[in-house]
Amino acid sequence: MEFKMTETQKIQKLILYIANEVIRICDKNNIPYNITAGTLLGAVRHKGFIPWDDDFDFAMTRNDYERFLKACKKDLNTDIFFLQTAETDRNFAYSMAKLQLLGTEIIEDFSIGVDIHHGIFVDIFPYDKLPDGELKRKIFLKKNHLLKTMLWIKCGYGVKEHSGRIGYKFLHFLGRFVTIEKLKKKVYVHITKYDNTDTNDCFTSDYPDEKMEEKWLVNSAEYPFEGHNYKGFRDYDEYLSSLYGDYMTLPPENERETHTNAKVDYGQYDKWFEE
Repeated sequence: MEFKMTETQKIQKLILYIANEVIRICDKNNIPYNITAGTLLGAVRHKGFIPWDDDFDFAMTRNDYERFLKACKKDLNTDIFFLQTAETDRNFAYSMAKLQLLGTEIIEDFSIGVDIHHGIFVDIFPYDKLPDGELKRKIFLKKNHLLKTMLWIKCGYGVKEHSGRIGYKFLHFLGRFVTIEKLKKKVYVHITKYDNTDTNDCFTSDYPDEKMEEKWLVNSAEYPFEGHNYKGFRDYDEYLSSLYGDYMTLPPENERETHTNAKVDYGQYDKWFEE
């Protein structure tokens, strides 16, 4: 019987190709990286992708992330890949980077109509320091949320879903008095405010509820992943337990969620799936 790849498997094949470009650049420039979140869970539990998962996540310290962006300017194969950041794509509202495969397209439901590059991608998350003290941290995260929400609105994300809400209308009104560029600068200055302190807890601005300990970011081990060996957190059990609880137990089938995409186009890479 002829085997036919699912859409998830097709995306997985392409993002593995993209991920290897990230790792090539990191290895060439001695830049530490870690696979994280569901990617690390997949490595530990499945020695590869979670079967129903269609993304790939990297985590870096802020300093290593900035080194990676700089290395891409000289080493990235720009005939094949596009590094999407707040600087390279005006309406891109994230604080992390996406390495995209040129000639492909994937439009996630929440980014329909947003004027950005929509190539199939992997995520590279920079982690910044959180302030110590419960009140100071709460205020810091609240400001991050407000600034990021204003930026998302300004760039056109999720406009139709939230346009009737009072909070949305107020932030939309405030956004009229500041440019996208100034908002991005405000976000960057805010999220990096404590990076030179000796606090232990870190966060990534786009997913602030997922806290990270600095010791996880700076101590790595190798894990098998789809026939490759990738670096991930050495303290994987502590990290995965904090994020997923009993992470080695498979969730019920009705809870095995994948991303919802409005459109996927593999372009010239469609022929890769004919083998």
